[in-house]
Amino acid sequence: MNTNGLVRFVAVGVVLLLVISVGGYFLFKPSTTSPPNEADINAIYQVVGEFGARLRDVPNEDPRPLATRAAEAGIGVRVVNGVKVFHAKDGQDYKMVLLSDNKSYGVLYGGDLRDPDNLLAAQLDPGTRERIDSNLKRFITDRLYEKFMNDTSTVPGKPADTKAPWPDTIKIDSVQKLDNTSYTVNGKIILMTSLQTAEGKNAGEKPITLTLKNVNGTWLIDDVVGGTQPKA
Repeated sequence: MNTNGLVRFVAVGVVLLLVISVGGYFLFKPSTTSPPNEADINAIYQVVGEFGARLRDVPNEDPRPLATRAAEAGIGVRVVNGVKVFHAKDGQDYKMVLLSDNKSYGVLYGGDLRDPDNLLAAQLDPGTRERIDSNLKRFITDRLYEKFMNDTSTVPGKPADTKAPWPDTIKIDSVQKLDNTSYTVNGKIILMTSLQTAEGKNAGEKPITLTLKNVNGTWLIDDVVGGTQPKA
């Protein structure tokens, strides 16, 4: 074997040894993620179950225009006996006052002078954010809480259409450990109506994926994908 052939032979041998060494390292490298813990799995099932059971108590905001919803609800500005009033959801007519610009009106409501559009929005508010606070906040991370509060359409809650099926429970199909502080849960939101409840059936299913994280020893939902109503 000449010198060049020997050099090539040695070079190839060194490369092969490096490949075998690197491959062996990754093949036999000890895993830094421990196997799924039964206590963690039980806690995750409980958190997801409680979260799913409370979705029915969180109404989605109606995506339709304010004027459309006001007309349907029978509230808003109207003229009674030649006088402009604000008809509220409590059935009362509240006096409207012409403002100093001689163009705009305010509503005398609850001892305050309110802007008619703002009052209308408040009257039609289904209380989604308040329900997030009272029903879901304890089961979710601060990150997901902020996401829900900033965009309530991301909450898989009860549809604004009262005739539509509502979320009743979450059925878990699989739980996968990502690392020592996070799991992914794949499942389905079980939908119900009064009819299906009486018949012991369901009104359909929607796929949902949840990511859970361990925060100071407590498993909380950090992300939700799916299960929401389509945006208008």
